[in-house]
Amino acid sequence: MDRPSEMSQQSKNEYVEKMRMRSQSRGRRGKSRLLDELVEVCGMSRKHAIKLMNRPVGSTLGRKETRGRKATYAEADRKVLKTIWLAANQPCAKLLQPMIEQWLPHYEKKYGRLGNVLRKRLQTISASSIDRLLAPVRASEKRKRNSGTKPGTLIKTQIPIRTDNDDIAMPGYVEADTVAHCGDRLEGDFTWTVDLTDVHTQWTECRAVWNKGQHGVVSAIAEIEQSLPFDLVGFDSDNGSEFLNWHLVSYLQERGERPAVAFTRSRPYRKNDNARVEQKNCRKLHRFRSQ
Repeated sequence: MDRPSEMSQQSKNEYVEKMRMRSQSRGRRGKSRLLDELVEVCGMSRKHAIKLMNRPVGSTLGRKETRGRKATYAEADRKVLKTIWLAANQPCAKLLQPMIEQWLPHYEKKYGRLGNVLRKRLQTISASSIDRLLAPVRASEKRKRNSGTKPGTLIKTQIPIRTDNDDIAMPGYVEADTVAHCGDRLEGDFTWTVDLTDVHTQWTECRAVWNKGQHGVVSAIAEIEQSLPFDLVGFDSDNGSEFLNWHLVSYLQERGERPAVAFTRSRPYRKNDNARVEQKNCRKLHRFRSQ
């Protein structure tokens, strides 16, 4: 007889099935002896052996055991969420969750009425479930997305990284970003918008530049600074070469009698580090661009 360590799971299943069939014609003492044999041969606890023996005949062989909770949401839920998420300009899950109720009538008007069960699931879905369902969609969209930010490696090591703007309690610290007005392609010449958002007051100023050249961007920033109702104290940008260059460093540091402006940058590929200006881009510039 095989020892427990030598038996595969398939062999154990077959043995349990035979013991289950034998127990059908046994009395209480006979079933107890079969349990003793099952425990000895398969090396399992008696409690687990009793649980297996109490199952119906044929329930072990060919049974694919799945563990954990049954999936609540299906591909149909992901399909609807993806459509709404893209139409709403790809907000985060916490913002998308309360918007679903408003978007469902528009979805049904275009794609047909949803079933009551599916509609109810979407109306009560949590933000964490939205994140899980949209994770592969976000990954796919990220690969397809055009990015107008090209890393400025020349002086990156000279500009410190800042990740925490929550402790700022006065105006003058701004986050900077650019938005391309190019349609679906980045080829050729087109207009960009330079966007500066104050961290404390959310005051936002925008200027248009042609082709995002370093001189043009610095000129736009200088023009924006003149229109700000407060002094420029700190400047935080992404890692694009339109910001990480000596022209902008000179403008922010060599200011004559005026105090120098603290120049920091976000972590690469971490858009939430500049969440305020990104939010303004999403709500204003991208929406205006799509009209």
